[in-house]
Amino acid sequence: MRLTLIRHGEAEGASEAIFGQSNPQLSALGRAQMQARWQMLSAQQVDALASSTLARCADFALDCAQQLQVPLHLDHAFQEIHLGCIDGKAKSEWSDEDHTHWDAWQANPRQSPLPNGEGWDEFQQRVLKALDAWIAQGEVEHRVLIAHQGTIKAILLAAFNLPPERHQQFWLTTAGSVTLWWDQHYPPMLLELSNTLAAD
Repeated sequence: MRLTLIRHGEAEGASEAIFGQSNPQLSALGRAQMQARWQMLSAQQVDALASSTLARCADFALDCAQQLQVPLHLDHAFQEIHLGCIDGKAKSEWSDEDHTHWDAWQANPRQSPLPNGEGWDEFQQRVLKALDAWIAQGEVEHRVLIAHQGTIKAILLAAFNLPPERHQQFWLTTAGSVTLWWDQHYPPMLLELSNTLAAD
């Protein structure tokens, strides 16, 4: 089985705030980024498509499902981690304490959960449970999930048995993608990680 994970494109207001479960739509640039990514992917057959239910993922995923004429599996459990008090809060309004919490979370999200935010283990478990349930729906060769930076990192860290403090090594830009290959006799293999889009 191949699994391609695509991070959503730029969201409206992304330069002013960090979004977890806040729900902005894609900006015009974000939609163009996703169209470029999808065009690069469309040369490959896509057999199953899933998405987070947040608008910056789901809106474009719905368009892709209609284009492919395949069902779209929408699941709340693929949503980004909840970032607590800074979720969607304008960076210009962050306190010194907010910056300290964010820096500590970036260094180790398990050991330094954000105030009022979702714990890393709880987050990763819900993502992996949703992924297992989707895969169990039937055997197909190529699955595509449109989701979030954190959601994708949670899957990759689990696939390679890495602790959460290693999450930075799987950074994806907006509309970036990563593809894994599973074989029943071998561990998961990283086929591709792409942070570049085709030139116009």
